[in-house]
Amino acid sequence: MARESDRRRSALDGAELERWASTRRSYLDNLKVVLIAAIIALHGVLGYAGIVEAWTYSELREVTLAPVVEVALLVLASPFGFFLIALLFLVAGLLTPSSYDRKDAKRFVADRLLRLGVPFVVYVFLIQPTLVYALEHPLGDAPGSYWREYLGAERQIDTGPLWFVGVLLLYSLGYAGWRRWADRAERSAPPTRMITLKTLVLMAAVVAPTSFAIRLVYPYGSESGFSDLNLWEWPACLAVFALGIAGSRRGWLEAIPDGLALRCRRLTLFAVVAMAVLLSVAGSLDAVDDVLGGWHWLGGVFAVVEAMLTVFGSVWLLSAAQRRLSRWYSWGPALSRSAYAAFVLQTAVLLALAVALRPLGLPAEVKAPVVAVGGVIGSFAAARFLIAKVPGVARIL
Repeated sequence: MARESDRRRSALDGAELERWASTRRSYLDNLKVVLIAAIIALHGVLGYAGIVEAWTYSELREVTLAPVVEVALLVLASPFGFFLIALLFLVAGLLTPSSYDRKDAKRFVADRLLRLGVPFVVYVFLIQPTLVYALEHPLGDAPGSYWREYLGAERQIDTGPLWFVGVLLLYSLGYAGWRRWADRAERSAPPTRMITLKTLVLMAAVVAPTSFAIRLVYPYGSESGFSDLNLWEWPACLAVFALGIAGSRRGWLEAIPDGLALRCRRLTLFAVVAMAVLLSVAGSLDAVDDVLGGWHWLGGVFAVVEAMLTVFGSVWLLSAAQRRLSRWYSWGPALSRSAYAAFVLQTAVLLALAVALRPLGLPAEVKAPVVAVGGVIGSFAAARFLIAKVPGVARIL
């Protein structure tokens, strides 16, 4: 009887996945899986990096990647890392207008508060501080009580990777407010003009100086005030979110024009090479901090090249996904359905793996890939389990 019940439950889960997948765009869901897997893997490796301590485990790592390995990763891999989150914001912008159109303003806001606000609040105010305290307290880095160490030494709310969710919620609510105002004012829709390369160049030209100015106060990768919402990344994220909204009315959900995609690819590849050269120069001069923010020519060049990567790179990769990922794979529906939850759960899984490997006398060059690959597999597996077994999780995540 138990086996028969399991078979029926499995069949129902499969049918539910098929119904869910039938309403989706395959390339967007496949792209989401690839991006979130890449982000989780990147965080796993960053836990053992010393050049930029940008992950929860970084400051407490027991071993560090060799300098030559860190420089190689910084120069070869990091240029592509700059538009991972930006591409997620572009996709979110593409989907936001149609989501709003299917609902009224109240339903749209309620849905965003449920699917973005609830995970953000639970994670930031409960899960993240608990995980950090459980990690740091036994190692002597947080000697006080849980409540005394709640905000950490910086007296700051630690959002972890869910800063993306919090910022996306703010952008979504801002869009809802703008749409409601426009509808009440009975403003007619502006003429639908083509998004051209000139449009993207102008956008990058606005993002670069704005990012540079913000990083005079909050350098790239630093703490961003009490909220820790990565303010140094907001100009690029807001720009591509707005670009997605504009693109949704110009058929970008179906396909980005080939000519525009080709030009974006060329500019992106140029920017990748430029970023690699810039980081090589900064590494040789021991001036990585000057790159990340401040009145220094390296910081200015970095802001320009990063703006090119986020704007042109996001458009090019979206076009590539439309051409390369436009079919359902056997693993597609299950992984896509679990991707958001995997993103939320990644910190717990990555920290658990890092702590489990901590007593082993292995070099960082071994531990980092193990944690990265294991983090991806473990995060998606845990997400799938929660969605299938815990009531209410599927409605939120």
